[in-house]
Amino acid sequence: MPPIMLGHVPLPSAPLYAAIAALALLALGASLRLPRPRQRQWLSGTLAAALLGARLAYVALHLDAYRQAPLEIITLWTSGYHPLGALLGAGLWTSWCLRDLPAHQMRLASGALMACSALWWGLNTWQPLVADPPPTHLPHLTLNALDGTPTPLEKLTSASPLIVVLWRSDCRACRHTLARLANLEHAAATVVAIDEGQTLLQAARYLDARKIAFPYALRDPQQRLQAYFDMPALPLTLRFSAHGQLLDYQMGELSTAHLMRWLSTTH
Repeated sequence: MPPIMLGHVPLPSAPLYAAIAALALLALGASLRLPRPRQRQWLSGTLAAALLGARLAYVALHLDAYRQAPLEIITLWTSGYHPLGALLGAGLWTSWCLRDLPAHQMRLASGALMACSALWWGLNTWQPLVADPPPTHLPHLTLNALDGTPTPLEKLTSASPLIVVLWRSDCRACRHTLARLANLEHAAATVVAIDEGQTLLQAARYLDARKIAFPYALRDPQQRLQAYFDMPALPLTLRFSAHGQLLDYQMGELSTAHLMRWLSTTH
């Protein structure tokens, strides 16, 4: 999901939109006129149930990916939440927690949940706070491979699907993303790993130590690609069509489910 840029600081949009929806629920929850302890119990439980429901619904829809990487179910900082699951979880908790309330208060609570779920879904769909999208094509730029071979980026656009990842070895999320990309079958995608701003020794030593090999392992010591896409944080993973057009991108750690969804989408 595209980040929200606060100056040059990237903020993940999904948690921010969830926080906006939670604040809206807090405001609407006041209309129930519950005692403060009861209101606190309902609101905190609703948020926890929505988070759990959204995660479990996404896992259920991407079972193959999570069978391959079951620990990613609990890596809550990675992408993978479904709005309908959030609504179901919050609704079940509300039905149980407020089961002794009069019918009109239950209707108010249900309406508040529906309104906040619609708000969250709308924010994630239309992305009103996200900055302008990055350029739609790779630049006309030649980078050196780790063995010193000059590689024009436009030469790489004949492979489909083409996945380009900008990374550094001192970036934890980059290391996790590289490991997932390294496990791909070569026929599944052509992966281009481009080290940003590090020396040849740093990049080569990291890949060699972990026995990671990609069809293309390039270096961008001046970080020209990172500047071109105007994304200050790494990793940045981009998916291109056979004609070199940008189809999707992810800033931050790329989950296995997200990667498999990319590979299952053909253009």
